[in-house]
Amino acid sequence: MALKGNKGDWSEIYTFFHVLINGKLEVVDENLNVVPGEYYKILEVIRKENKTEKRYIREDDKIRILITDDFTGEVTDSAIPISDFVCNSKKLLSYLRKNNGRSFSLPDIESFLASLKIYSVKDNGNKRDITIKIEDFHCGMKQTLGFSIKSLIGQDATLFNAGAGTNFIYEIKLGDNVDFDVDKFNKETYINNKITQRILRLKEEFGAKIEFCGVQSNTLYQNLRMIDGDIPNILAEILLVRYKYGLNKVKECVAKLQETNPLNFNLKLGQPFYEYKIKKFLQDVAMGMTPETAWKGIYDATGGQIIVKDSGEIVCYHIYEQNLFLNFLLSSTYFEQPATSEDKNYPGHIEPNPKKKFFFGWVYKENGRFYIKLNLQIRMKEKKLIKKKQISQ
Repeated sequence: MALKGNKGDWSEIYTFFHVLINGKLEVVDENLNVVPGEYYKILEVIRKENKTEKRYIREDDKIRILITDDFTGEVTDSAIPISDFVCNSKKLLSYLRKNNGRSFSLPDIESFLASLKIYSVKDNGNKRDITIKIEDFHCGMKQTLGFSIKSLIGQDATLFNAGAGTNFIYEIKLGDNVDFDVDKFNKETYINNKITQRILRLKEEFGAKIEFCGVQSNTLYQNLRMIDGDIPNILAEILLVRYKYGLNKVKECVAKLQETNPLNFNLKLGQPFYEYKIKKFLQDVAMGMTPETAWKGIYDATGGQIIVKDSGEIVCYHIYEQNLFLNFLLSSTYFEQPATSEDKNYPGHIEPNPKKKFFFGWVYKENGRFYIKLNLQIRMKEKKLIKKKQISQ
């Protein structure tokens, strides 16, 4: 059966090839620029597959492969020239630039992986994306560490995936004597930038208060509370800011929150409450927190984050460079709007047979009250300067 994986999965294999070829992980600043002379020496990469530990050790012009069977303790020893890794790394990079499908197979790369005794695209023995033994240039210590990998080859990486559970729910509170026809409102506001237009019109024409009242997924809500008790409310406010002011860069939205201070933090001492808490959220997302799995706050990626740049260059933020990594996350992320699943022929209702079942962005009535849902999705871009994207229908 052919090995299949999405671009992110195959990028992990590309990273595996690349670090063994180059023998180092270069450190970057908050703008992804390599810091001259700062890198971690690669000693070996360790994979776990089918109860077997596989060690790929860099030795001069070859990669030595030691495979230990967990049951018998038997060890097999072989070697493959680094030149073979170079050839297949170039092929894989070319494939990654061409393929945009959700999942695809690469038969000739699979053939090379079989020679390495690798039969799965993902390292199925760990939650981390790659495990590397490095030599620390700070102190010369040798450490075996797990790293998370984000690939920017050919497209922006998704940092926080959208789903029906990532909807934030808001109650629309109208005055007692306000005449509001929800179907008429949704139809009249089904235009370009419809969510922005709806939020602005609710506030300006109807004097409505839009108040956060919950997250659709209870697991996500609990995860956010685990990170920081204020995060659910901050994210709810940042989504409103995003649409109200037509912003999509996370950094710009955070600055607007600091200015408007919707949670009424005491800012007299100049403390960046919103920036600090959003950075903490972004970090936990980058290090493994997902919407539908209970987050325990444990980082399996103990080494830090590896970034695969669009050029194919591999760089990293070690745990030592946490502040640089946090600044990179804040400056490189932006909000994306997935398909709302709204019926264009009947605004305010679900389209027939929707491809994406997110169901957000219009006003609806439930038990005599009015609500609107906004969806959270975040992507990561390599360049610090992010062009403003038109919000899709």
